[in-house]
Amino acid sequence: MDCAVITGAGSGIGQACALRLAENGFTVALLDVRDTADTRKLVEERGGSAVEFAVDVTDDHAVADVVGRLPGEPRVLVNAAGIIVRKKLLESSVEEWRRVLDVNLTGYFILLRHVIPAMAAAGGGSIVQIASIAGHTGYGFSSYTAAKGGVLALTRQLAAELAEQGIRINSVSPGVVHSGLNRDTLGNEVIRSATEDNIPLGRIGEPDDIARVVAFLAGPGAGFVTGTDLVADGGMISTIHWGKAGSELHSFHTREG
Repeated sequence: MDCAVITGAGSGIGQACALRLAENGFTVALLDVRDTADTRKLVEERGGSAVEFAVDVTDDHAVADVVGRLPGEPRVLVNAAGIIVRKKLLESSVEEWRRVLDVNLTGYFILLRHVIPAMAAAGGGSIVQIASIAGHTGYGFSSYTAAKGGVLALTRQLAAELAEQGIRINSVSPGVVHSGLNRDTLGNEVIRSATEDNIPLGRIGEPDDIARVVAFLAGPGAGFVTGTDLVADGGMISTIHWGKAGSELHSFHTREG
């Protein structure tokens, strides 16, 4: 039985990835520190199969235990768990900095170190890591941007390391998406309007926009793709590179968020 392991599966991008991969025939292992019952219900309503695991991705022993109890061979891993602290560097405490890096980067490492041996033993597979346009542009907040930059670098590094084991690894960099991370800021009409004005495609992304890209990278259509990052942001990265629009939008997020 082929299994897809998804972290952060309780909501947002992780939930959308679980639904897409279940539709593609995988039994999905739903990992989250929060309740994943809604995700499991949605998967099963669509005829798929899901198993829930309540786990903190920063807990090495707990993750090892979960990987040992997966409902089948792990053929796909989606590292999607994430948190954000909306503070500039000098406003952040050491504890806040560490927690963001622990979840958004070290948590990815912990899943990788336990899933990769099982995936290799199964004959290979695909890993997709959720990064962010913040890792490309510096649009965001210091701890989050540092963590996502680390995800991009880690993904590139591992492509060569894992290829001989039949494992591909890529990342996806979302722009602004309707998800739990952005619920507070996008609930503000001024922020939402400013954001939409700076997205060439004219709308904020939905979790399924990202899940479709993840499913492509995880599937046979991307069989010759590894070590790369696919930006899925409605074109936003093309506007925030060159100054005023990006800095003004960041100011809105900082001031209101």
